[in-house]
Amino acid sequence: MLNKEIIKKGLGLLSLSVVLSSGFSTNLNAANVKLESNHNYLVTETRPNNIVLADLETNKVINECKTDETFSPGGIVLSPDYKVAYILGGYGEEIAGYEIETCKKVFHTSLTQGNIRAKSLFGLAVNEDGTKVYAIYNRTEMLNDRYKVLPPHFSVYNVADGLDAKPVKSFEMPRQTTVVSTGKDGKVYVVGTDLYEVNPTSGDIKVAKKIVKWGKEGYSDLDSAANYIIGQQTGDLTALYATIKYDDPKNPSEDAGTWYWGITSVDLNTGEIIQQNISEYETLMFTAIRSPKDSNILYGVLNDLTKFDLKEQKVLKRVVTDHTYYSVVPSMDGEKLYLGSCLDDIAVYDANTLEKIGKIQLSGDMGSAALQVFKTK
Repeated sequence: MLNKEIIKKGLGLLSLSVVLSSGFSTNLNAANVKLESNHNYLVTETRPNNIVLADLETNKVINECKTDETFSPGGIVLSPDYKVAYILGGYGEEIAGYEIETCKKVFHTSLTQGNIRAKSLFGLAVNEDGTKVYAIYNRTEMLNDRYKVLPPHFSVYNVADGLDAKPVKSFEMPRQTTVVSTGKDGKVYVVGTDLYEVNPTSGDIKVAKKIVKWGKEGYSDLDSAANYIIGQQTGDLTALYATIKYDDPKNPSEDAGTWYWGITSVDLNTGEIIQQNISEYETLMFTAIRSPKDSNILYGVLNDLTKFDLKEQKVLKRVVTDHTYYSVVPSMDGEKLYLGSCLDDIAVYDANTLEKIGKIQLSGDMGSAALQVFKTK
């Protein structure tokens, strides 16, 4: 439904980052740093195979953990105590967990089992008490004469099972699901053609909010996507959508109407779900996230950084960035923004003024890797 040329350019950037991911494997290089109390940090991944820990008080990298898993797709999440970073590696076929202070590897599982090849792009989460890892992945049976596509799976792993973890529970998921996040109450939210609420204990799946076929009178079906694991620590899961409001609902036409950006968003702290337009479609964005300081404020990014007022459904400010950034993540207090997931730097912006105030220089390209911020107690 979106302009084909815009989609082609946007997806081309993402595909290039994924395809160019390097496949090196090296030994761990533990720096044995110690996290300070009441301190702000950021974790991400870089090529060729590094988990990066940055101090947000100094905007400096203070640790790099070499992973055994090849870089790509770059999904990374943190345990609730911020001690372990879990990554999707091996081109989406492996999950591993590393202590970010010591670089010690403490968890590993292979999603691919036998002749059932598994791939996950961003389907990774940790439960609310840090004892379980959740994964959503596509499966293909590799037969001698053909490939047989199998239903996607949601699998649950025990963190305590360590370096040879196997699923303790698996059940089928709807197709076209991507990002998964865990609410404070233990509910699991999954973005796909709908927003799903999953009970990881019983395997029950229900539609929490319709997305593509949202059925709003006078509007087209939604063109929606969520491709980056961001916002877990600040309590936000937001998927962008685009839709057209028809001039004549009785005779709908893409040539006679107004395009709008909108969001389907979950407050992971309260479980509140909103779905609404945010502004007319003026610029392409890859990710959007609400402010932890004021949930009425939304930020979106790709080739520019935009600040939105949700109630007024308008743009408050927009600035052009130095280069493309796929992800925007606010600091825990909502005062700063961190732009990354592309090239070898993370840009730092004032969340109120959208003035660029700093940069975190990395030793390698982030490609499609996500960002996670946190503040120690």
